[in-house]
Formats: sequence, structure tokens, C-alpha cells
Amino acid sequence: MRFMSFTPSKIITSPQQGIHANLEQLVSKHLAHAYRKPIADYNQRAFNSARDYWNKLGQPSVILDSACGTAESTRFLSVQYKHSLIIGLDQSAKRLANSENKNLTDNAILLRCDCTDFWRLAQQAKWVFEKHYLLYPNPYPKPPHLQRRWHGHPAFPNLLAISQQVELRTNWRLYAEEFAAALRIAGHAVTLNQHHSNIAITAFERKYQLSGHDLWCLSCHIHPDAALYGA
Repeated sequence: MRFMSFTPSKIITSPQQGIHANLEQLVSKHLAHAYRKPIADYNQRAFNSARDYWNKLGQPSVILDSACGTAESTRFLSVQYKHSLIIGLDQSAKRLANSENKNLTDNAILLRCDCTDFWRLAQQAKWVFEKHYLLYPNPYPKPPHLQRRWHGHPAFPNLLAISQQVELRTNWRLYAEEFAAALRIAGHAVTLNQHHSNIAITAFERKYQLSGHDLWCLSCHIHPDAALYGA
């Protein structure tokens, strides 16, 4: 029997040891001021495709899988939520072209696009997703890169406005704690626990588990006032 080689993933290290000192100021600024960057044409086309497919399916509830990578999680969710439309988003056409996605179920669609543009277009269209998954985002552990983390990005208010429930998973506890702090700044209650599961739903989750990393899961139900943010 042949075994695939496995290189353990390194524990995330960062000179930042606690919640970023600029987080509250940055999040408050983004909540008060709309993100005005022009929408790229390819992102508009991707959103139009999602909307058309949603209409074709009879406008079911929608679950969003942002930055889905090879879409392993999207495929998993499409089986778990058979009566919902699962939308997987990723910037990489190569990752989305994974051969296993050829057998994608009819209740799932994969789109190459920038997540932040898609979120803004969804808010403009008054879409609110039943659940929004953010699975193992790039942690950007260097302190100057706070604005590259989802909770430090100018589109964070748009993320809130389109999500009834957010689930974030990460192997960097500080990322989860900082995301939770950003949600509390926006007025939301948060649940944060260590994540244990016998089923890995992304390649990163599988690799981190095999590497012995602690995993963290954040869950937040967004109250309706979030729709006011980033308008």
C-alpha cells in the first residue's frame, strides 16, 4: 500500500500577541463609511450568474461559502443543505477547476470572483444569506496587514449586512478572538469555542488536524440592524 507524503503545517507565529491596538478605531471607521471602490466587471458578471441561478431554482434560501478554495466545503454543504442553494466563491479559477467539482450537485454553484465585491453587490440587491461560512481565511499575521483580515477590511460591514449567521473557522486563535472583538464592536453577540470534528470539510482543516493544531470556531447570529451598516 502506498501512502501519500505529508508535510506538517507550521503553527502560525506573529509579533502581534493580542488584539490589534488599532482594531476598534478601524472597525468603527468602516462601519461609519461605505466602501466605494468600483466593482470589477467580472465580479458583476459572477453575481449576475448567481442571481440568475437562484431564480432558476425558485429562489431558495442561500448559504454562502466565501473563499472556498477547491470547493470541498461547498460540495460538503450542498449535501448537508439539500434544499438550499450553496454559493462557493474564490478568486482562483485554478482552484475552482478541481476535477471533483465536475460532479457538483444541482443546488450548488461555483463562481470566480472577489468576495468583497460579491458581498457589496449582494447588499445592493438586498440579499441576506441564511448562513455565511468563512473557513480558514488567510490569517495575514503581520500587524501592518490588519486591513487584509476579513474583520479589518473595508467590506466588513457588507459581510455583516448580508449574513443571518456567520461561521468562521481558523487555526490561529488570535484571528478568531480579533474577529469576535470586531463583531462585538458592531454590536453582536459571539460564541467562540475550540473546534472538534471527525469530518474535515476543507483541505486546510484536514492538514491542520493532522498537524495537531488547535482549531477554533466562531459563530454569530447577526441582528437585523446590521443591514444598516455600509449602506
